[in-house]
Amino acid sequence: MLNTLSAGLILTGTGSIYAQEEAKKWQHYLEPRVQFIPEKDEKNLPDVDVRTPIEHLDNIRAVLNPPISELAILFEVSRQAIYKWLAQESVPEHDRVIRITMLSKIADAFKEAGIQRAGALLNMKAFEGQSLFDLLKSGKPYEKAVQALISEAKIVEASYVRSGLSQSNAESTNDWKASISIPAYQEENS
Repeated sequence: MLNTLSAGLILTGTGSIYAQEEAKKWQHYLEPRVQFIPEKDEKNLPDVDVRTPIEHLDNIRAVLNPPISELAILFEVSRQAIYKWLAQESVPEHDRVIRITMLSKIADAFKEAGIQRAGALLNMKAFEGQSLFDLLKSGKPYEKAVQALISEAKIVEASYVRSGLSQSNAESTNDWKASISIPAYQEENS
């Protein structure tokens, strides 16, 4: 993961070199095994995501629930490749892992914000005619788009709850997908 290793710590018996600036990432693995533990400086260490690609895919599917065909398009692989990854029959290539991780972090942001229907936001053509999926596929910055979608979804969901519709027994509709700042999204049949 590191392009440049400026400082490291060799721990005898582990067979590895650990970057000191990434202590938070590896510390919990080593605490039960070795006596030396670097001084904890929580405020300077970033949170590091140590989930596997399969765990990221599970997170994506749990939070965003995209169709496998859309994931295949985003990751530029066949649907069969996605199924093999999920069944742990194969492992995604490094460039695919990067996209999987990005989409998983987007899922984390939606989940942390409490957005209930996050998956429907992925294909909204709200950013100069592009969706969040389009931005990810093209490699364009997507962070501001995610925050815009979260902000808009919170407003829409809050008005939905205030209106009393959330307590209704009526069949759910897609009308919540449209707002003043995000154009209406027409779901394509796939």
